[in-house]
Amino acid sequence: MLIDEYKRSLKMPEAEEVFDLLLYRPVAFLFVKAVYRSPITPNQVTFLSMLAGLVAAWFFSTGSAAVLSWAALFYAVANILDCSDGQLARLQKSGTLMGRVVDGVADYISSVAIFLSLGIGFTRNADPQWLLVIGAGLGSAVHSFFFDHYQGEFISTVRSEKNFLEKEIEQFTQEIHRLEHEKVGTLKIIVLRIYLRYLSYQKRANTKNERQTFEPESYRKENRVMVRLWSFLGPTTNRTLLIACAIAGRIDLYLWSVFIFGNCWLLVCYLLQRNIHRCLQSAS
Repeated sequence: MLIDEYKRSLKMPEAEEVFDLLLYRPVAFLFVKAVYRSPITPNQVTFLSMLAGLVAAWFFSTGSAAVLSWAALFYAVANILDCSDGQLARLQKSGTLMGRVVDGVADYISSVAIFLSLGIGFTRNADPQWLLVIGAGLGSAVHSFFFDHYQGEFISTVRSEKNFLEKEIEQFTQEIHRLEHEKVGTLKIIVLRIYLRYLSYQKRANTKNERQTFEPESYRKENRVMVRLWSFLGPTTNRTLLIACAIAGRIDLYLWSVFIFGNCWLLVCYLLQRNIHRCLQSAS
């Protein structure tokens, strides 16, 4: 059935971002169904997502209020395509380690371009806001970092899988060793090592002892609300806020919201998550 196929295209519904579930992923699924049997690959969809994000960045950089709606439209398309590549990979069972890295790099390039373009747009309007833009940009990156980590932890624990980060680190380490042994893919090895370093930083940010093992259903019960709170720091929520503020012509409101409210939300979520882990540890 179509609904079952849609569910298989998701990571885990209760760990997804709200705007993804309500808007972007249903639209992305329709796109995936349209291209599912075509030669289009997940990496090509990732490239299209990055291209749409760069077009949105160009519109933002003009500093013209008249084109902010176009910027919002292309950024929405970029997010739909960003959802599509993962859904396509899961349905085709064509996901690869390099594909995950390519997706992350494309998101990084698009996000950096967006924030640079926002700073350029303010400067062109004789209202330079670089400190605010940089602060919001760094904050946005940190928010996504923590959301990715705790979403992965939730999914792996509930599914009784090996710790998400340990599993990822093991897979990437093995792939690097294989490439080194075969003496091929020097550039690929460099890229994989960079991503491996990113995973190590995520591991250090953990509030859960890596040796702790929680009963899946208890963990799910205690963290069902928590993972939803983390989701409001995810990239889709961030992009949706920018899209809404662009349509309203208030980019400054977006930047202040990310910088002040976003960081406060992060602190609250981190403290709540640490307390939940302590309670689960005491009960086990």
